[in-house]
Amino acid sequence: MLSNRHHYHRIIRKLVVAFGTMFNEMRLVKYDKTGTTEIERINVPLMYASKEKFYARIAAAPDPYNPVNLTLPRMAFEMNGISYDPLRKKSNFVEEFGTGGSTGLVKTRMTPYNFDFNLYIFVRNTEDGAQIVEQILPYFTPDYTVTLNFVGVEDFNMDVPIVFNSITYDDSHEGDPESTRSIIWTLNFTAKGYLFGPIANASIIKKATANIHDMTFETSPLKELELTGGTGDYKVDEAVYQGTSIVGATATGFVRTWRSISRYANVVIGTVDVDNTAPNIVSQNTAVFTGNINVGNVITFNTETFNVSSVINATHIEIDSNVVDPNGYFGVTASRVEQEYANTIILYDTDGTFTIGNPLVGAVTGARWNVASFAIANTQLVNITVEPTPNTANTEAEAFGFSVNITEYV
Repeated sequence: MLSNRHHYHRIIRKLVVAFGTMFNEMRLVKYDKTGTTEIERINVPLMYASKEKFYARIAAAPDPYNPVNLTLPRMAFEMNGISYDPLRKKSNFVEEFGTGGSTGLVKTRMTPYNFDFNLYIFVRNTEDGAQIVEQILPYFTPDYTVTLNFVGVEDFNMDVPIVFNSITYDDSHEGDPESTRSIIWTLNFTAKGYLFGPIANASIIKKATANIHDMTFETSPLKELELTGGTGDYKVDEAVYQGTSIVGATATGFVRTWRSISRYANVVIGTVDVDNTAPNIVSQNTAVFTGNINVGNVITFNTETFNVSSVINATHIEIDSNVVDPNGYFGVTASRVEQEYANTIILYDTDGTFTIGNPLVGAVTGARWNVASFAIANTQLVNITVEPTPNTANTEAEAFGFSVNITEYV
């Protein structure tokens, strides 16, 4: 079974009604011989019927019970085809939502289909047909949009373009002199609509969490690995590999840097100011404190080293001792001191996938160390959590705000 839930939204019926309504109450005005004075105004009848049925009624000979032929002008229309539209297809995971149901929210899925319609105009003379056609075509450029509520859900109206495709003209005047003349204009349209599945209740999302990661490690040819439990020293520009040999290796690369002992490095954060009135307070000049400086970090400026004892705000930090210059420092370069750990290797021109626990072998030196971890394995940069305040708020009955919690990982 495609679905064990019965559903019928009357979508095709709504499209047929909407299409016919556009051409309802069309008027034909007849003028005198001068073409300036109106002598008659006719409301052109409209009905749902096929072209062949209408033509048969026009050409039929009068009978004793119906001595009068079908009067013209008249219009008829019919839907003559439905086809799937792959150009408007959405992902199978996309759902449409509206208000209603027991939870206050309902969902459904829609599939794009094109609905083909023909509009027939039956007239006795060319002038009448041209007048009706000129009242229709200017509104299609080449489409005219109508708004419909397909599934009866509140706030779920959809715009449906009805596209004008073509027009043909058929004159039956070439028959015998006794036959009835009729001119038939055929206008072809396509309504770009949708068919919908069953309506289901949807849960309201009250908490959204987004994690932002730096995925460049997976695609970058430059990789940093932490090694353990090995012997030997790698050489710069030496080829290294994982596998039984370099020929059948599962991953390869070349040594850019090899550190066998721990050391410290300075990472420039910008320039800072220290006023002599508060010699233990460092303020931003061009330095970036937020996300770059935390309590316990070590910073250096003007050849001196200080411990960060407090992060006052986004622009000021407190250090553990006063600066030695009584005049203060202004616009001096500041750095954050970082420890670079031992047994760390940086590779370039890498190929393949390195795996933790397998040895990394130097093709020249024979150095052999096991890969313990990727030095930047924790690629998470930011965590953002958004939820309503209060989190028990009724979205339909009361106003509420949102609380946003942002955690940065540096």
